[in-house]
Amino acid sequence: MNFTQVMTIARREYLARVRNKAFIFTTLLVPAMIGLQFGVSALLSRSSIDELNVAILDVGTGRAEVLTERLASIDDFAVTVSERTQVTLESLDAVREEFSQRVLDEDIDGYLVIENTEDLGLTGRCFARDTNNPLVLSEIRSSIRETALADYLADSSADLERIRSLMRSAMPATTVTEQGDQEGGPRRALIYTMVFSMLMYITVLIGDQQMGISIVEEKASRLIEVVLGAVTATEFMFGKIIGVLGSGVTQLAIWVGTALIALLYVLPAMAIGAAAMDIDLTDLLDPARLTYFAIFFVLGYLFYSVLFAVAGSICTTTEEFGHVAFPAMLPIIIALMISFYAATNPEATAARIASLFPPFTPLVMLARINSLRPPFWEILLSIVLLVAGIALSVWAAAKIFRFALLMVGKKPDYATIFRLMRAA
Repeated sequence: MNFTQVMTIARREYLARVRNKAFIFTTLLVPAMIGLQFGVSALLSRSSIDELNVAILDVGTGRAEVLTERLASIDDFAVTVSERTQVTLESLDAVREEFSQRVLDEDIDGYLVIENTEDLGLTGRCFARDTNNPLVLSEIRSSIRETALADYLADSSADLERIRSLMRSAMPATTVTEQGDQEGGPRRALIYTMVFSMLMYITVLIGDQQMGISIVEEKASRLIEVVLGAVTATEFMFGKIIGVLGSGVTQLAIWVGTALIALLYVLPAMAIGAAAMDIDLTDLLDPARLTYFAIFFVLGYLFYSVLFAVAGSICTTTEEFGHVAFPAMLPIIIALMISFYAATNPEATAARIASLFPPFTPLVMLARINSLRPPFWEILLSIVLLVAGIALSVWAAAKIFRFALLMVGKKPDYATIFRLMRAA
């Protein structure tokens, strides 16, 4: 194999990709979508309502005044109780009809009905013009629950404020590892896994599918026949894969760089939200974690690229590639699903086996590392097996590639693929 020819093909493929409008658009779109998601999440966590004007219908509980005080203590928005009405159970429907009409006439924003039940004691229902804001409903529910709890503990000497603090307190989870104690729990592991896995998943799918489509288009235009007059099929395949890998790394570097720059500006605000979710943002930049991500990203990209290169080589139209690409996508899709299981069950037998199986190793082993770092020998064994899997897949793909590139006019099927491998 002539590596000069391989690098020539790789350089051509890389430049063609990074100059492509679709590549530029995708590179800009992903950070924009992530930023939009964070923005939407921030908006959902806030209330767009500054003040609520409500009434309370008290069905014989006598707790309307206490509930009014609880509602007044809400910090995110102001709640004004404009009216407290004592009603009987028999007259409730008629009174509700009157207050519902007042809501429709925009005289009030809504009203609360509080009553006693045998099972739960004090309960409440909310009737309003707009019940879609989750923060508003959550704060009102909390106020009713705290009023009910105070009512339940009225005859005891219990400290209500202490009980409220106990209910809101969280139990810290610390993982004991050979590298030392690691603060966190399943939520942190899942978020780290989601960040790294989705970066790899999106980059691989975008880059490798475009590579497969480009191979199909070059076959359809007969350009590939000219190229194969100067290089071998194996050199062509390796050059394509290296070029795609380079563009994928470039794209990932832009995304990571954009994220780091964004962190410099919004880190204080993000740190507050992250602390509430038990996440250490600086832990994402742990050198060991990033090193493992780089290793499995490159090896995973190479492994999945071979599958897409073969899929493109046996197709003659982009429509055919759309059907054949799914089997090439299947390993990374399954690996993505298993990775979330492995993040919460890193020592499970299924997770350990999947992390050593080359088609699933890049995502599953990375999920285990994010959750509870396995012994170094397991990580090393997974890398060795993944490299061996890449070598085996390249050997098989080179044989298929050599015979399939010039195959035109015949729809691909699995029987054809097996015949190509036997002929090779």
